[in-house]
Amino acid sequence: MELSQEEFNLLRNYIHEICGISIQDNKQYLVQQRLEPLVRASNCKSFAEYYHKITKSFSPNTKELVIDAITTNETSFFRDIHPFEAFRDHILPVLGKMIRERKQRNTARRGAKVNVWSAASSTGQEPYTLAMLIYEYARANAYLDIAQDDFRILATDISTEALAKALAGKYNEMEIKRGLPPGYLDKYFEKKGNEWVIQDALRSMVEFRQINLINPFNTLGSFDVIFCRNVLIYFDDNAKTRIFDQFYQMLANDGFFLLGSSENIYGMTDKFSSLRYGATIVYKKI
Repeated sequence: MELSQEEFNLLRNYIHEICGISIQDNKQYLVQQRLEPLVRASNCKSFAEYYHKITKSFSPNTKELVIDAITTNETSFFRDIHPFEAFRDHILPVLGKMIRERKQRNTARRGAKVNVWSAASSTGQEPYTLAMLIYEYARANAYLDIAQDDFRILATDISTEALAKALAGKYNEMEIKRGLPPGYLDKYFEKKGNEWVIQDALRSMVEFRQINLINPFNTLGSFDVIFCRNVLIYFDDNAKTRIFDQFYQMLANDGFFLLGSSENIYGMTDKFSSLRYGATIVYKKI
């Protein structure tokens, strides 16, 4: 099934409208490959017919199907490794100090003292990686009155399909082998049939929610760490600026903000300073 230039323009404008993803001129083949199965499943004879059908539909499921088809859920445990080394070696000790100080200031407050947000969590490998590192840090520093319950991890994504997989916490052999260091498999996963299932102790640390980053999201609350890695490359500059502004509002004083290796804030906002931990650039609120 051929995708004409006119159909491509209609569909990429629709995609930009519903999820903020900016599709470049040379990505016509991508739209054709990703959406053709939906076109055929809808019994439409052309991409134009499918476009007119979905733009007249009031069903939220219609948008979700398009979003799930067009988004790239490329992820792995400990992806790029160095941001997680920075989190373990430099950020977690600061968070531990925050926890102790907050407990001293408010002894009656229960629940999480530190909030961490994985803002593009895909199928869950990133938030579960953070949960592993937090779990190990809490156990090693229990003598300082630091517990895993002092941390809350919010994991969000636009794709309901990706979130369903993340919530289930089940991964096949290939997914497990991508990025997971030796020893972590036996420690944090249980083999069930052909899948590896994350332990309940880690699953309970993560709350999953659907969030579309092009919509206002600053009502989610305040966070001490925001991971938003390898997703903003798909947005245009106006969307990035709006997202950075909301991150600034939501980031606690002395909080940390991390982007993907190919992403940066330069030319988008001047509200953050930067630190370098090895190969990792970490942004802080000014």
